Amino acid sequence: MIVLTCSSKLASLRHLLSNNFPESLKVYGALHYVINKNPFRLQVLVDQWPDFTSVICCPLLEEMKDLLDPYTNTYFVFSKDPQGLRYMLQDPQTVNWSQKFQIQGCQEALGETFHSVLSKHGGHMMTVSNVLYMRERKISDDEVEALCNTSTSDLQFSPLNPDEAPLVNAQWLFGGNELSENYIRRCIQTFPNLCARKPGVSQPIAWSLSEQSAEIRMGYTESSYRSQRLFGNTVTRLMAIQQSRGAPLYCHIPPDNRKSQSACMAVGFIPVGRWQQWSFKPS
Repeated sequence: MIVLTCSSKLASLRHLLSNNFPESLKVYGALHYVINKNPFRLQVLVDQWPDFTSVICCPLLEEMKDLLDPYTNTYFVFSKDPQGLRYMLQDPQTVNWSQKFQIQGCQEALGETFHSVLSKHGGHMMTVSNVLYMRERKISDDEVEALCNTSTSDLQFSPLNPDEAPLVNAQWLFGGNELSENYIRRCIQTFPNLCARKPGVSQPIAWSLSEQSAEIRMGYTESSYRSQRLFGNTVTRLMAIQQSRGAPLYCHIPPDNRKSQSACMAVGFIPVGRWQQWSFKPS
């Protein structure tokens, strides 16, 4: 296993990963922020260089101090060789199997590899598989203007405030606890996000965030405003920000959420595969 720190090698890896979309999206997005100031202090691990077959982006082990915090203890994985990935996961310098953690990626078949390694350590694995969406073509200024000029004349768009993390946490499918609230607050403070507000009303009525793998996540619109295309407005504006910074444009939606899927495709996203999250809990 090799830890990549050289800026030229990281740039080369980023280019090579772009040839493996959509499977490499989570790692590519995490690498985007590693190259750009690395605010979450992630490390980039490869099985070999330059002919790598597996890549893991994850926090330094000393950053994962809380054994019960899977939001911090998150690994982003891409692999063309499950056997090589298995060796990496068994390295104690890569994964601490005595803590709660999660792995995110866009390769459904890797679940068998994770289950195989887990069987040697004991514990439990829970899998979430959602539809992965990606916007492949660039968004133009004219498109942003067209998508954002509908039913929003009386709204104000701005980033969320860190103290609004509880609002996001209460609506996030993967949240609802103190650890997730702390994670959301950190994302608000660090990564692009956007919300819509009614003039004179302090609480936002819609929002979309991004996180350490550059994925657009945690979107929500209050029920009484869901017919006003606020999802499209906030996401389109956020996409324009992400695109200007060189980040990939992608998100995920549960397979049974047809309304969100339709709204997602209305702003140019297309389904390209599966978004996977494997959550691990020691015995």
